[in-house]
Amino acid sequence: MKVVISQDELLRGINSVLDVVPSKTALPVLSNILFEASEGGLRLSATDLDISIVCGLNASVEEGGATTVPARKFAEIVRELPNEGIILNAEEGRVTLQRQTGGEGTYALMSVPAEDFPELPSKIEGPELLFESQGDGDENHQAALLKDMISKTVFAVSRDETRPVLNGVLWQVADDRMTMVATDGARLVKYSKAVDEPQSGGVSTEAIVPTRALNHLSKLMSSGSRLKKVQFGQNHLMFDLSSSIDEDSNGGDVRLFSRLVEGPYVDYEQVIPQGNEKRLKIANGLLSPAVRRVSILSSSQTHQVRFLISPGEVELSATSQEIGGEARETLEADYGEEEMAIGYNSTYLMDILRRIDSDHIVFELDSPVTACIIRPSDQPDGEDYLCLLMPLRLND
Repeated sequence: MKVVISQDELLRGINSVLDVVPSKTALPVLSNILFEASEGGLRLSATDLDISIVCGLNASVEEGGATTVPARKFAEIVRELPNEGIILNAEEGRVTLQRQTGGEGTYALMSVPAEDFPELPSKIEGPELLFESQGDGDENHQAALLKDMISKTVFAVSRDETRPVLNGVLWQVADDRMTMVATDGARLVKYSKAVDEPQSGGVSTEAIVPTRALNHLSKLMSSGSRLKKVQFGQNHLMFDLSSSIDEDSNGGDVRLFSRLVEGPYVDYEQVIPQGNEKRLKIANGLLSPAVRRVSILSSSQTHQVRFLISPGEVELSATSQEIGGEARETLEADYGEEEMAIGYNSTYLMDILRRIDSDHIVFELDSPVTACIIRPSDQPDGEDYLCLLMPLRLND
């Protein structure tokens, strides 16, 4: 195999696939990147057997072939090379990188035959969700929405591996709406939004998607790749992206495959309370920094902040028996019901407050021992974002 490629193009491909390479694995070849050269250019692939990614690069292929190289060491070398042409050679169990211009320099690594690399998914059969760009270079509205939905839900996914169904985000597409749901048992987030019919195409499907796949998709989109479509399969999901730099080139294609979490998911609609009629409205710009300050002196085990809610105000307080400290702040709020004292995990609460864009936040309450619903006070038409948070038993 012999390929000539620019350093920045090769680095773009490495950065696209590197996060999928496992840091520890019982199968050593998974620590490598697969290189495949053909008339169509150069393809880089990586997998941890749950998530796989294939990235096409623009390159001049003088001799086709395939091999694998140690991912992280190869990436270190390429990052340090100047932005110029690189000659990539693979033969007899070695891969060499040679500077094409600007000075002599050759770097060699041991390689592993491509035949030892696991076979990657190549095609998914199932419903398609299209995200074709309709603008003049701006990020597609539906793709931007998907990235926002991921950001506002993945934080609530459970890390408890004994409940694998909660280790992913439930993604539903039906009736021209997209909905994402995540929960870890102590909190639940639901984000539902109406989507344009040309994008939804009448698709009705759902999947439980691992957090790592969604985070990697967001990273690819943030680095300039443009989402074209999502293919929902029975056991896998495929994200088809292209480089915004050169959409017409085969070298800009990126395909991300993810194994799905086996369901069924919890019946989240049954969990969301319907009778929370007491409403507390408060400015996020006041509440967020106050919770952050007060929580400094909360218990290191429970992170509890106590809310004493009374007409017109909320008193936040926390105590730490470990250091003998306490904190207390009173904030103005819109509330007209009877006084109520509730405890919340401040870490969980701050996770929610950071992801609400509205200037004011509404707490829908019932009693000190039942879940509250937290929403933005203002939401665009067709959008429904809510966070359910379970209370803590008060220390006193």
